[in-house]
Amino acid sequence: AVCLGLLCVLLLAGIIGLSVYCKFNQLLVSYNTLTEERHQLQTSYNTLTKERDQLQTCNNTLTKERDQLQTCHNNLTKERDQLQTCHNTLTEERDQFQTSYNTLTKERDQLQTCYNTLTKERDQLQTSYNNLTKERDQLQTCYNTLTKERDQLQTSYNTLIKERDQLQTSYNNLTKERDQLQTSYNTLIKERDQLQTSYNTLIKERDQLQTCYNTLTKERDHYNTLTKERDQLQTSYNTLTKERDQLQTSYNNLTKERDQLQTCYNTLTKARDQLQTSYNTLTKERDQLQTKQTCPEGWQKFESSWYFLSTETKTWKESREDCLERGADLVIINSDKEQVRERERERERERECGSALGKYDQTYNNIYIYLP
Repeated sequence: AVCLGLLCVLLLAGIIGLSVYCKFNQLLVSYNTLTEERHQLQTSYNTLTKERDQLQTCNNTLTKERDQLQTCHNNLTKERDQLQTCHNTLTEERDQFQTSYNTLTKERDQLQTCYNTLTKERDQLQTSYNNLTKERDQLQTCYNTLTKERDQLQTSYNTLIKERDQLQTSYNNLTKERDQLQTSYNTLIKERDQLQTSYNTLIKERDQLQTCYNTLTKERDHYNTLTKERDQLQTSYNTLTKERDQLQTSYNNLTKERDQLQTCYNTLTKARDQLQTSYNTLTKERDQLQTKQTCPEGWQKFESSWYFLSTETKTWKESREDCLERGADLVIINSDKEQVRERERERERERECGSALGKYDQTYNNIYIYLP
């Protein structure tokens, strides 16, 4: 009954340990999944940040072109404040990521400590195994001792046989006295038989007691082993419970971070859509202004640029100042068509005694160099 109870306790402890281990694996899988989602959200967040920076660059470029549209300046100022708020939010999230990294480092150290503890328990079990081996050797020695006692009893038995033969000889010599001593002899025979029976009974009882002793010794050793295993399982159960609580806490923290990143992702998506809408609106307004603009007096249009051919002879510095006063700059060649056209204008300028050639770009304020 004691062995059966201990076996039930051992099975119950094993089932509990297996349940805790399965729960631990599930929490670990959830933790890894949340970590991957956090990395994916972080990647999306970085992509949106880059897109936001690109859109912000386009917005700054369009802001320079919209110097005449002062009404839109207040809207751009509000967007700048929103971007500053997003920058502060990003700084706070960076600090939160740093805190999560430190937490993971601590959990790794705790797992290393658990590994060292298990190594020590393995060494203790090895020591117990060595002790059991020594006890087995001692029992072997006891067995050898009992064998020697059995041999001694056999010797005593042989001696009794010899004495019986001597008595038989005496019996033959005392046949005459047998009639008188027959009664006494029969009594002695009965007593001897009773003693022999008692002797055999004692031998059997001794063997049974030795067997019971060996059985109880084994049960005691088994009980000690089960006690140690129960203590070890209890320790492992407590350790796994702590690790489960720690993983649950990390799981909750990662869930909160994922929700925060998702909220920030949605905010940046809305901001990107707003900037894209503003960009499209400004592009349309620019195209409308470009369509409405008429050719200035004395200027000639080629593709998307305006050119002015001066008939006055000036130095390079004076020609550049004159171009800047007109809101343009000295021409630079950007294509083969423009090269052919400028060569024709150069020959025309040489016929008119030299001039400075300027170029006005109605779309972008590019910087040009002097054409010799």
